[in-house]
Amino acid sequence: MSFEPNERDIAARMAQIVGRPPRIEPLPEDNLPPEAEEAAVEIRAAFGMPENGFMPESFRQMLVHPGMFRGQMAIGIALAAGSVPPRERELAILRNAWICGAPYEWGEHVEMGKNRCGITAEEIERCTQGSAAEGWSEHDRAIMRAVEELHADYMITDETWATLAKTWDDKQLMEFTVLVGVYTTTAMQQNSVRFRLDGNNTGLSHR
Repeated sequence: MSFEPNERDIAARMAQIVGRPPRIEPLPEDNLPPEAEEAAVEIRAAFGMPENGFMPESFRQMLVHPGMFRGQMAIGIALAAGSVPPRERELAILRNAWICGAPYEWGEHVEMGKNRCGITAEEIERCTQGSAAEGWSEHDRAIMRAVEELHADYMITDETWATLAKTWDDKQLMEFTVLVGVYTTTAMQQNSVRFRLDGNNTGLSHR
């Protein structure tokens, strides 16, 4: 099975998404509606933020729909504490973000991958090339290929599944497909709303 979108016109994609105003404005931090304020308290606690600390703009955009944001955060926290090892989880998210052309997701997870999981700059660059890149271990190449197959045909091939199963158990294999699905949904949301970039996140050029 072939997979095409490795090469990207980064400048054009960035202009399409972050070069234009967001489609949904963030709620004002100092005047959140009651339901959004209630959700914000829960989210600050879940992420270890000070009770009245700064709430990122992206969070305040998502608080336009606080009930959905709660659900998204719950599954995100579950995946972060899941059975797929953190480094392998971040490699999958990076490949997914690149395929989706998702500036916000890509840049945020470049930072997470480098600072929390020890992913190297070389590996981050390889994620833009995917399973075709030289230098992957058999298992890491299968992670790249599995993400590509899920996007190309909505399932993992027998060959790739068997390779992943050499290292992962059934629980990890089950979790992986949900991981890719959730971060694809997240990329669709962020791209369509046109999330602005935060802090050090420079989008698809971020390494």
